[in-house]
Amino acid sequence: MNETETFLFDLQGYIVIPQVLNADEVTQCNAAIDHHADQINERTGDLSLSSDSATLKGTTGRGDLGGLLGWDHPWCDPFRSMLCHPRLVPYLHAIIGKGYRLDHSGGLISMRKGAEGHIFHGSSGPGFDPNQYYIWRNGRMHNGLTVVAWQLADVNPGDGGLVVIPGTHKGNVSCPTPIRKWEAHQEIVRHITCKAGDVVVFTEAVTHGTIPWTADHDRRSVLFRMSPGNVAYAPGYNPWPETVLRDMTPAQRAVLEPPYHTRLDRPVLKEDGTVEE
Repeated sequence: MNETETFLFDLQGYIVIPQVLNADEVTQCNAAIDHHADQINERTGDLSLSSDSATLKGTTGRGDLGGLLGWDHPWCDPFRSMLCHPRLVPYLHAIIGKGYRLDHSGGLISMRKGAEGHIFHGSSGPGFDPNQYYIWRNGRMHNGLTVVAWQLADVNPGDGGLVVIPGTHKGNVSCPTPIRKWEAHQEIVRHITCKAGDVVVFTEAVTHGTIPWTADHDRRSVLFRMSPGNVAYAPGYNPWPETVLRDMTPAQRAVLEPPYHTRLDRPVLKEDGTVEE
């Protein structure tokens, strides 16, 4: 990360990295999702994410699709490559640190026209969350659980989808409920626009959520949640399914190591996405 990118992440709690995937790679990802589209589950009823918010409600729920890393070849390949993509590794080293690990198994978030939003959430103030945090010490940032969101469809102004309240990752006061429901002070909420192929990286400490999807095309965002090498939020590593580990490269498997410290011979990645010798 250069000086400007570091400043922006420290200020906002997120950064947009443009055109990490080219058009062919985006097409491959979407083809794999299309092949498994019958497995997308929409959140309705008790699984609704909008609470009782009048402004976040929709006519349908968010679509979820998991298991991407365990699909048969070639469908799993573009998603496995995201774990140690050479464009992303330097950012994750700066944001999380060497030896970062996959905390949650990757999954697709999809929203079709009319999909509801997700009530805003995050781990800023007043207490310290040892799993989801942002601190600055000794000249660098330190993050706990961090989201890497790969965009497979354009998100234009007014479309809906991901929003954040910039700066709240360093907040000292809990976000009031009317703001979390997008019913008050909408002017402080930033809608993240991006193009297919872009990647949004944000700390789980920043207050974030989604607003209803209004575009005619579907939102498609693949999320991987990463943690420092010695931290675990979710127990998915214990153990990863064999279908996920099968045929992975050494670099991909390094990102799926269970949580332990790098000084205990944890495999770590070089900036180019290969494993250090």
